[in-house]
Amino acid sequence: MKSDVATFIVTALVKQGAAEGCHADLMAQTVASLGLDSLDFMELLNEIEEEFEVRIEDDTVAASTTVAELIAFIEGNVAARRAMHPADRT
Repeated sequence: MKSDVATFIVTALVKQGAAEGCHADLMAQTVASLGLDSLDFMELLNEIEEEFEVRIEDDTVAASTTVAELIAFIEGNVAARRAMHPADRT
């Protein structure tokens, strides 16, 4: 079962026209190989930050980061935020 984070990111990539092929293939692709220009990439990161109330530092996610690594990073941040703020748990 895909997490909310994975679903959100894959959906965002599909909307930007960057997601092609099967889910497993997409997870192994690097951000650079998706064909996103720098503006599209920044928009994706901003959407993720807003949706999950996390902060992504500029040097944390690079073009060599895979989609799976990006998802794992966001999931880790969401889990950490929820652990710090138990009232945010849903």
